[in-house]
Amino acid sequence: MIDEPVPAVEASDPLVGHLPPTEWALIEREAAALVAVWGRSRQAFVTKVSSIQLQAMLTIEKHGTINLGRLAAALGAVPSSASRLCDRLEAAGLVRRSHCEEDRRELTLSLTPSGRALIEELQQLRRDDLARVLSEMPPAGRIALLRGLEAFAEAADRVTARETPEEDDDWIQIAARLLA
Repeated sequence: MIDEPVPAVEASDPLVGHLPPTEWALIEREAAALVAVWGRSRQAFVTKVSSIQLQAMLTIEKHGTINLGRLAAALGAVPSSASRLCDRLEAAGLVRRSHCEEDRRELTLSLTPSGRALIEELQQLRRDDLARVLSEMPPAGRIALLRGLEAFAEAADRVTARETPEEDDDWIQIAARLLA
């Protein structure tokens, strides 16, 4: 993290929310470029897993092991739908169901080595796509981008903490699931 003071902007600041349309258009365009580069690697996976399957795998990967109820809640799905989804992932060799050590009646889900390899492949494709774009930027531009993204993420953390204090995901996990 780059430690440089960033002036606070209050919600009551007349500029916040009242940018000229041309500035909003620029913000949207530039943010869309970053999202597009981040999400572009997903296209390589269209034939491998569906979006919801990838979201499930990313959620399982984040937790290491997770029970079906918690996975369903994280996906915003009912347990029966999550169970069918896991049936397909298990049949594809990407997810393993095991009995919980503490309660043998409870099943836990984890990624298989093939499932982990698929996630790692996606992460590497994303890094490669970002690296190609970053290599085209001058060093000062990369530093400015990093500073701006750090400030943006910190502000988003504060807003998100106020709106959904129970959320335990980090921005990479959230973005990955949204762009799955």
